[in-house]
Amino acid sequence: MPLRASLPVHRGPGFRQDDSEYAALSFRAIASYTHRMTCDRLFVYGTLMRGFDHPMARLLAAHADFLADATCRGRLVLVKHYPGLLLSDAPSDIVHGELFHLRAGDELLRELDMYEACGEGFPEPTEYLRQLIDVSLPDGTSSKAWTYVYNWPVTDLPRIVSGRFLKH
Repeated sequence: MPLRASLPVHRGPGFRQDDSEYAALSFRAIASYTHRMTCDRLFVYGTLMRGFDHPMARLLAAHADFLADATCRGRLVLVKHYPGLLLSDAPSDIVHGELFHLRAGDELLRELDMYEACGEGFPEPTEYLRQLIDVSLPDGTSSKAWTYVYNWPVTDLPRIVSGRFLKH
């Protein structure tokens, strides 16, 4: 039976009352998953970062290995109690986050897609899109990684000028 069929439907990012149940089911399902994907790295910049007390951050921590602090070219906006990433080519636009290696990549990404409301079955346009981007590591190297890019209008959303969600 597909993993998604056994999980409650989520309607968008942020904390929801059923997140603990969702995360518990996800922990069990991902623990048995072994399939590998083409890119096994994820760049996170908001509620999925280490130290953020949220069931989905704990799910990520349980099924991924922290590799390094990392940055990408972009801007952060404050959507509600969570951020949105807007990609940018400007050298001065930097978003700070964390890079993870996903041990159960495809399955974990499907769970995170549901949390970010961009998985199968969500009406278009979804609030986030999962995209493969370039991230920079502290040693000057770069890496490809998945991330979630904000996809709705940002006209009245405040910018997080520092590019650091946890310190705004």
